[in-house]
Amino acid sequence: MDRIAIIGVGPVGVSIGQSLMARKLNSTEVVISTSDRNTASTISKMDAAHKVESNLRAAMTGAQLVVLDAPVGEMRDLMDTIGPMVEPGAVVTDTVNIKAPVMRWAKEFFPQDASFVGGHPLLKAAPESIEAADPSVFRGAKYTVTPAEGADEQAIRTVVGLVEALGARPVFLDPAEHDSYAAAMHHLPVVMSSAFVTTTAGSKGWREMHQLAESQFNVFGKHAANHPEDNEAVCLADPKALVHWIDQLILELYNYRNEIGEDSDALVERFTKAWELRAKWEADAVVPQTAAKIPNAGDSMMSVFLGEKLASRLRQNKDDDEDRFKLPGRRR
Repeated sequence: MDRIAIIGVGPVGVSIGQSLMARKLNSTEVVISTSDRNTASTISKMDAAHKVESNLRAAMTGAQLVVLDAPVGEMRDLMDTIGPMVEPGAVVTDTVNIKAPVMRWAKEFFPQDASFVGGHPLLKAAPESIEAADPSVFRGAKYTVTPAEGADEQAIRTVVGLVEALGARPVFLDPAEHDSYAAAMHHLPVVMSSAFVTTTAGSKGWREMHQLAESQFNVFGKHAANHPEDNEAVCLADPKALVHWIDQLILELYNYRNEIGEDSDALVERFTKAWELRAKWEADAVVPQTAAKIPNAGDSMMSVFLGEKLASRLRQNKDDDEDRFKLPGRRR
C-alpha cells in the first residue's frame, strides 16, 4: 500500500489530509504525524487521515510522498530531522510561502535518491486553526509547483497529481521568481500588519485608544501575531524585492496622505481604482482571456512535463468583462 505522510501538521496540512481522504484513493494510506497529544486527538476526529502517528520515524516509514506543513521558522530543523528517514525514491514537498531557502535546505539534508518539489497553495481563505481546516479551500485555487534542480519527471508528476487531487491548479515557478512575487503578495502584508500594530499599540494614547480596537484591529494586525522568527524568515527570503515593495507602498501612502490633507477630489478616484483592482482579483479576471501571453520559463517547463494540450488547459483564464469591474454609481 502506498503511503502519504503529512509532517509538521498545521491547518493547511490537515485540510490536505481531509481532501485526500474524501477522494477515497485506492491502495493509499494517509498518515499525519504530530507529537502533540491534544492536536492528535483533534485531528483523529476530523477524518483527515487513516492514522495519526506520534512517532515521526513510524510515520515516515514506507512514505512515497511526504508533505511538510511546518511554519517557515521550523522548516530547516524539520528537514534536518527527517532527512535520514526519507525513503529511497520518495518525493518530498512543502507548503510554505518562501522557496529559495527551502530549496537550499532540501539539497543539504535530503538524500540524492529522493526528489524535492516545492509547493505553495495560494488560498484566498486559508484556515487559521486546525479546528477550522477545510478541504474545500483548494478547489479552484492556484498552487505553485517549484521543482528542485535534479527532481525527476515522475516526482513532478506526483506533486502535480497531488495538487489536482486537491482540486487546485498547478502554477510552475522557479524559486527566485516565486520569492520575488511572494515579497509583494505575502511578505509585504507582514510588514504592514506589524507596522500598524507598533504604530497604534505602541503610541502614547494606546491605553485609552485600545477601547476602540475591535474587528478591524484584529484583522489588519493578525500577521503581527505570527511567531517573530517566522516573520523575520519570510522578510529575509528576498530582502531586495521586499525593500522595493516597501518603497512603493511608502510612495502610495504619501499620495493618500497628501490627498487626505488637501481634501483633494483625487482621493475618491484613488479609492475607486483600489475597489476596481480588487474586484478583478476577487473574480479571478486579472488577465483577460483574449490577452496575448508570452510564455515564461515556468510555462515551458509545464509543457515539457505535462504536454502542450494539458498545459494550455491549465493556462486558461476566465472571461474578463471590464464593465463588471467598474464601481456602479457614486453616492455623491
